[in-house]
Amino acid sequence: MTFSERLSAAGEQTSALSRRDLLGKFSTIAVTATGAKLLPQLSVPAKYPLPKFSIGDLVAEDWIDEDGTEQTDFGEILGVRWLPEGHSCFKANTWVYYIYWTRSTCGCNSCYPCYDGEPTAAADLRLV
Repeated sequence: MTFSERLSAAGEQTSALSRRDLLGKFSTIAVTATGAKLLPQLSVPAKYPLPKFSIGDLVAEDWIDEDGTEQTDFGEILGVRWLPEGHSCFKANTWVYYIYWTRSTCGCNSCYPCYDGEPTAAADLRLV
């Protein structure tokens, strides 16, 4: 093996190791940068009260079906919105929650998981 062949082989080994290092460093930078960008969006201005639930919380909603049987839907909070003015059936100055429903006790498993896009009031939810 000539000197230049040994040099290129050593360079390939070194570059492979440095590529792994570089990938790890880029991953760390990307996660840090993404987290830093999300922080301002997740903060609540001081003029609003804190929401009862946070994004990622697991919640349940109890309801009564047509037969009068109590049922429960389970899901995860995807979004939170402050309503300074009343909207639809929600009063003014309240938080509403957008939920990704994962399962239910009603036995209709074909409907879950789902996201219906409808806001839900905090009074209708409980933590699981």
